[in-house]
Parts: sequence; structure tokens; C-alpha cells
Amino acid sequence: MNKKEFQSKRRTALSDPFLKGLFGLVLIALLTGCGGDLEILRPDTILFNGKILTVDEDFSIAEAVAIKDGRFVAVGSNAQVRGLAGDRTEMVDLEGRTVLPGFNDPHEHFAHSLGFVADELTKKFRTSKSIKEILAVVQEKIDQTPPGELVWFFLGPGSPDALEEGRFPNRRDLDPISPQHPVLLEFGGSGANSSANSLALQKAGITRRTPQPSTQRLMGEIIKDRNGAPTGVFRGRGASSLPHSVLVRHSTETLVETTKRASELVLPYGITTIGDPNTNMSTVRDNQTWVQAYQRLSVQDELTVRINCIMRLPALYRPLQESLDWLDNLLYDPGFGNERLHFGQIKISVYDSNKDYTVPVEDIKKVIREVHRLGWHLYIHVGGGESYDTAIEGLEEAYQEFPRQDARHVITHARFPTDHTLEVLKRYNVIVEPQTGSFYNMSDDYEERNADPDRPAYGPAPLRTYLDHGITVMTGSDQNPIGPLFTIFEAVNRLRSSGKVINPEERISLEEAIRAVTITPAYSTFQEDLKGSIEVGKLADLVVLGRDLLMVPPLEIKDIPVMRTMIGGEFLYTNPDPDPNQKVEYWYPTRGYRAVLDVPGS
Repeated sequence: MNKKEFQSKRRTALSDPFLKGLFGLVLIALLTGCGGDLEILRPDTILFNGKILTVDEDFSIAEAVAIKDGRFVAVGSNAQVRGLAGDRTEMVDLEGRTVLPGFNDPHEHFAHSLGFVADELTKKFRTSKSIKEILAVVQEKIDQTPPGELVWFFLGPGSPDALEEGRFPNRRDLDPISPQHPVLLEFGGSGANSSANSLALQKAGITRRTPQPSTQRLMGEIIKDRNGAPTGVFRGRGASSLPHSVLVRHSTETLVETTKRASELVLPYGITTIGDPNTNMSTVRDNQTWVQAYQRLSVQDELTVRINCIMRLPALYRPLQESLDWLDNLLYDPGFGNERLHFGQIKISVYDSNKDYTVPVEDIKKVIREVHRLGWHLYIHVGGGESYDTAIEGLEEAYQEFPRQDARHVITHARFPTDHTLEVLKRYNVIVEPQTGSFYNMSDDYEERNADPDRPAYGPAPLRTYLDHGITVMTGSDQNPIGPLFTIFEAVNRLRSSGKVINPEERISLEEAIRAVTITPAYSTFQEDLKGSIEVGKLADLVVLGRDLLMVPPLEIKDIPVMRTMIGGEFLYTNPDPDPNQKVEYWYPTRGYRAVLDVPGS
């Protein structure tokens, strides 16, 4: 064999996943002088007799994987991989089960939301249909709370229209039942709106002289009566942050415990990595305690699920310069962290304006430009069409002023893009992250109610359109049902709870949906060489399913149970019910309970 033929055969051999892993083991043996004793290099664990969807570039399927020191060291056939076993190798017979890379949920409010205990009172509050029901819940909580302590609920009904009275409760509703307790009730995600009693207003220092946020170029309105006194109702996050920033101050110790609790909640859904966009964002300090909690868990080796920390700039809640000064003085750079904890993305929120909640567009663009200039990766929340346009304009200006290669900025929610939106996203390789699980709760007239004849746009979460335009797509849970299998189910079916399909032309393939919850979120954080697929050298994160994802009818995807979840080569969750046809309950953070999600016809 001549040199050219040898090199060709060598390249062919090393392109094979199994042979590449075996070559790595042999190379280590030679370099360490182990010689004839390879026992210490044998795999710790071998999983065999499975249908392993590697989600590699070719979406290839293997039968077995070998794991050593928390990483995949071989991927191939049963015969190839089982031959690597040593005396101390744990052999796991998958019995034909389907295996995927560990799921990566790029958008789940973790420490500040999911990790708080949702007791029966919390469930009642979140599902209240009237002010009368809310007051009954508050009274029960007061009866259990020592005088002087805060009575606080969050994630209540997001709109006053969800209540019979068509409004949120005010201090006159709350005061009669709470003369000795400050009360703060928060409605919608991230405290979009809130209600406080008189004692809470007093403790927060909010009076008739407190200026409206809009006068400080911030978002929201303190609702006042005809005499100028605050009614206790706050509309918009800038206004709601005023009582929250004083009354609700979570300690590092509290967030350590909520993170541990949240980790236990997501493991049964096969989630091995979480993107946590900090929710409790009233002040810059709220980022600090949240980061400290994650760092403490990481240092103590108690961080179970891998975390991508998405720090949030309170640009809508606090004076612009305060946020920019904090950003300019961070003590670490983008990409700081380790295999369990990663920093790099900065979240800002952009909303459609109206007469009460206007934040100057130039302020938003300035924040976008500054985050981009400093080398961080933007994670931009857009509310509707106008805010999407603002984000796109800000990105264009940022790139024109400060050219960057491969920034991998992200637009989350990403509803109703225009042709211009698509062109800019493609040009700068901006990733979109819609939450397909939200389809389930969309009303049957959602498209009609949100159509804007003056702004021709594609519909909500147009996944097919995005992919066909060469735009990278990943999908997360947010405050919708948690579970990437439900996310996949909705991406390929697009069903409401009524059974009606939302924009069927925007369905994507099963393979595309699987990539959107595995390798693509890893790519968004520059970690695609570390995780997101089952390939030699990557972290051994995987999920074992009860049924074959590739073979079940699309309408049954949501009914597939997770049987085991592995992170770093260790099984951290095993389903106590071995029945592959068991009913799957999905966790609803906004409601505080698990439920089987039925769809007519499925």
C-alpha cells in the first residue's frame, strides 16, 4: 500500500464514529504508557441494543454507545461497542428503546419561577376567574402568615379580561382583609402587572408624588384615582417593578434551593440543559443574587442540570445609564463558565408601544448596539410586530456600526416576521426561538385578532418559513407546558387544544423539530462541539424514551414517556412506571400543576 492509499484509508476509518472513539482510546494508552493493560481505559458504561438517534450531521442511527469519564467514547453497532467492555464496565440493555441526545430547553424561567413551590393556594391564585376568588385565596394566605410579613403571589391571570370584573383588584379590594400584612399580587409573566394594598404601597414608598415611569423614559403606569392617589394597580413592567424591587428580594440561599427544586422537576422530561432568562428583574442587583446562586451550586458541584445563564438588562424598568454602566463593568467576559454553567447571552425585552407604556425606540436601539459592541450575545424578547421591527432596526444599526462575525444573536417569541425581517435574520445569522407549546392555548381566532393589514407579515411562529429562508430555528418552553416532546409534538402538528390547526403550512419535519431541541440550542451558545448530539468526545447527556419517536403517529408524540435521563454519564432520573403506554402529565408553571394534555383527534 502506498502512502496516498494509506492516508485515504486512514481518513475513511477516522470518519467512522466507532473507529474514531477506539482510536482515541488506543492513543491515550500509548501516550500514558499503559501498554498491555487497557483495563483502566475501558468504558465506565455501555448502552447497547437500542435505537440511538445520534442527531449528528447525517442524523445517523446507532445501536450502542460507550461512555468514559462522562463523555461518549464510541458510537456504533452492538458488536463494535460491546467489544470494548472490561470487567468493571456497567452494561445497560436498552431492550430496543429509542435514545436521543439530552434535551436542551433554551427558554425556561428556572430559579425565579419554576423552582418556587406551587402549593394549593398558588394553584388557586393562578387559576382564579374573579376578584372574589383572588380575595379568598389572599385571605387564606393571611391566616397562615404572621402579622407584618409579606403576602405575595405571582404568575396570576395575565389579563384583566380573564377576570369576571374585567379589572385587577385594587387597594380598596385588598385593604379590608389585610390591615396587618403588606400584599403584592403579580399578574402575567415577569410581573407584567400587579396589585398592592395600602400597607404594601407604604412600605414601598409609593405615594401620589411618585412619578410615572413614562416620565423617566421607562415602561408602565401607576394607576391613580381622580385625586392623584395610587389605587394599588400597576400596569406594565416598569411600574410593577416599583413595589417588587422593595418588597420581593430573594436571597442567594433562596435561589439555591429553588434551583435544586427546579432541576428535579425537569429531569422527568429528559431535559439536561436549561436556558434561564432571569425573571426577577427589577434592579441590577437581582442579576447578582441569581448569578451568585448558580455559581455557588457550581463550585459545590451541586448543579444537576446544565445551565445557560441569560442575564437580563432591566432597560425597561430602570434608568438606561444604570443598566449600561452595569453591563460595562461586568467582572467576566462572554463565554465564561464550565461544562455545567455558561454565561454569554444578555436578554432585553422590547414591547409594542402605546400612549402609557412608550419606551423611546432610540433607547432600545442604544442598548442593542452596546450589548453587541461589547461582544455579548443578544437574546431579544419581542412582543408584537412593532417591537420585532424595532429589534431588527437595532440589529442592523449595530452591525453597521460594529461589524462582528458569527455573533449568534437570538430573537425569542419571533412572531409575525415580514420579508424584511427574514432578510436581516438571514444576513446576520440571527437565531429565532419561538415557543411552539404556546400553540396549545391559542384561541381559534388568534390569527384574525392579531392580523395587521398595514403590516403584511407571516403568522405566529412560522417555522417552515424561517427554515426555508435559511434561518436557524430552536424552540423552548417558556411558561408553556414544560417538555421538549410536547414542543416537538406542536412543531410537527401545530394543534390548539380545540383540535384546530394553526397555519398548517408552517409545520416542520420530525428531524427538524428534534434538532430544534437538541443540537441547535447548543449551537446558539457556541457549545455544539460539547453537547447536543451523541458523538464521540461529547458530554454523555441522553434521554431514553418509552416508545419509538420515529415510528409513532405524529399525534401520539406528546404521549411518549421519558424512561431515563442521563447527564454526564450518570442516570439522574428513572421512571418509576415501566409501562411505555403510561399517561404523560406535563408541568404547567403558569398554573402550578401537571396535566395530561388532550387534543381532539389525537
